[in-house]
Amino acid sequence: MSTVILGGGIIGLSTAYYLSLARGPSPAIHIVDSAPALLASASGFAGGFLAADWFSPSVASLGALSFRLHRELAEKHNGPRRWGYAGSHTYNLSIDERGVAGKSTGKQERKDDWLREGTSRAESAGSNPEANGRRDAGGGDGGGEGEVLNPDGSPAVWTPQAGGTLETISGPENCAQVEPRELCEFLLDECTKRGVEVHLSTKATGIITDDNGVLKGLRLQSTNNAGEAGAGELELECKDVLISAGAWTPRVFKALFPQSKLLIPVEPLAGHSIVVRSPRYKTPFVNPTKRRIGGASDDWRCYSIYCAPGRHWSYAPEAFARLARNGETEIWLGGLNDSSLPLPELASDVKAMIDPESIKSLRKMTVQLAGLAKEGDQANHDDLETVREGLCFRPVSKRGTPVLGKIPEHYLGVRPGGGGVWLASGHGPWGISLSLGTGLVTSELISGQKPSADILGLLIG
Repeated sequence: MSTVILGGGIIGLSTAYYLSLARGPSPAIHIVDSAPALLASASGFAGGFLAADWFSPSVASLGALSFRLHRELAEKHNGPRRWGYAGSHTYNLSIDERGVAGKSTGKQERKDDWLREGTSRAESAGSNPEANGRRDAGGGDGGGEGEVLNPDGSPAVWTPQAGGTLETISGPENCAQVEPRELCEFLLDECTKRGVEVHLSTKATGIITDDNGVLKGLRLQSTNNAGEAGAGELELECKDVLISAGAWTPRVFKALFPQSKLLIPVEPLAGHSIVVRSPRYKTPFVNPTKRRIGGASDDWRCYSIYCAPGRHWSYAPEAFARLARNGETEIWLGGLNDSSLPLPELASDVKAMIDPESIKSLRKMTVQLAGLAKEGDQANHDDLETVREGLCFRPVSKRGTPVLGKIPEHYLGVRPGGGGVWLASGHGPWGISLSLGTGLVTSELISGQKPSADILGLLIG
């Protein structure tokens, strides 16, 4: 019998990908998504930052596994050209000494709740021998081919800040970037080649059991006919069900198990972002040391920058000078979050909720960080081309870490038989970074294999 994956974001796609690798071409894997198209929220509009060691102890093993899998996938399938995989120099920007608290020691306690608190992600940075003790803004390589530098040696993609200091906190051995939508599209293409079936505009409305109360399938309904009784209904037999619907995961679980007392500890957190092109970032940077990471024959490099709240912004901006397909350059900027925005019914409804005032605030921050500098105290010139504006609803767990594993039978009210009901959600801002590791581990759990990472601290129940 088949496995049904509820949610077609990067976690669901990664799980389907690794399941299909293990099983070979097979129609026994189904992805069900309520929206008319995939990647309408977080997985399609995220920043795409990857880290190897920026995680708390309970997530560290999964984080290291996933970072390795990202690199291996890029090396095998030309990730630099196909979804912009590139190693990343990573900085913390301090303005007027407003920076990451305790960063000088490298031993501060990592915070899994930095996103909720509105502080900088750089507080989670791991101890990286390549970066320790360094303050060189140029990443230590003196500027690569095609790279334009500021007078202070920092990459010209970032505008020098009065009273600001760039601190190198990690390098391309430990950090990388991808264009998330293009990575997801690759995974989807590989899945469909192996017979994975995708059901769009479809939601799960209930479970089906046999005469002994054992789970044997799901009731599905078309979201195009949701207001018509009995319209678009079908049944899909399965042995295993994975709920990986991102911020919508608690709703999906409640629809299937309305009598359950289990409260899925995942909440939605909205975040706006914009993507721009800059005249100072037209070609990929190339590291002259030629350490080919991720299979890039050109050895492309990206830049990430994190900022604490300060006099120019009340939130903690994140900016990624990244690549898209075939080395197309762009800058993603975000960090402006809003916990008050309600989660819509469908991911496809998110676009209409983009707030013009939030985008205006982001644009001002973007010009401050990446606009053309003017002399003196004049505001930077806005010479940036807008590529797109976005809004993500990220699934943030109450404990600050992902929630993975098999849901205990006593929470379901049905017997799972030889399969089970599984959960993979709550990744917050780390969904892209942890995606491949989560997909592999979840596929192993469903297949009855020992997981490749230690996820004991992430299990539910």
